[in-house]
Amino acid sequence: MPAVAPPAKALVTGANGFIAVWVVRRLLEEGYSVRGTIRSEDKGTHLRQLFNSYGDKFELAVVPDITVACPIITDVLASCSISR
Repeated sequence: MPAVAPPAKALVTGANGFIAVWVVRRLLEEGYSVRGTIRSEDKGTHLRQLFNSYGDKFELAVVPDITVACPIITDVLASCSISR
């Protein structure tokens, strides 16, 4: 049994990366909600199309530069149960 069970919300940083896309898919298939971070809005177009069937269980947050984005990351993490 996982430490945090579905329907918890997971945060996946760099959600448009090759491995991250598979992680997002697996989490959604297992019943988790997923918030993914991307560096720019245009990087989310493909992801929104790819995971459209999951509706509001998948969302994206734009974090342009994680090294200076402490307040943004705090907001993004606020409602997540799992972060990787």
